[in-house]
Amino acid sequence: MLDSLAYWHWIVLGLVLLILEMLAPGAILMWFGAGAILVGGLLFLFPEMGWQWQILIFALVSFTSIFAWKRLRHDNPMDNTDSGTLNQRGKALIGRQVPLVEAIKNGVGRVQIDDTFWRVEGEDLAKGSLITVTDADGATLRVEKSG
Repeated sequence: MLDSLAYWHWIVLGLVLLILEMLAPGAILMWFGAGAILVGGLLFLFPEMGWQWQILIFALVSFTSIFAWKRLRHDNPMDNTDSGTLNQRGKALIGRQVPLVEAIKNGVGRVQIDDTFWRVEGEDLAKGSLITVTDADGATLRVEKSG
């Protein structure tokens, strides 16, 4: 069965693995797909290549790619969750100065920032007072009087 592998078998396998990578997270199948496509290309250029060499090249390229990618990813992390504000809209608002749309009474009020109304906590202040966002906790902003 392995003797009858044609170059297009490898290319189809590689494309299937790349498609599966889109459905499953982890960036592992992508490297196996790349290895299969490379073996398909080599088999097209060298049709006399035995199945043993095909499997060996596939395994070497796939696993080497995975380990190289993991190493590169470890050395250069792309997302630093400690410093980013992605998916943390409240944190992105820290430092903004806006007027209160609802007075802060008993430590709670409301502001409008862009198109969103936010619950705020801070010292009691009158409606229209200019405040600065100092911290965020979920959908609640901690504020203090500006200037």
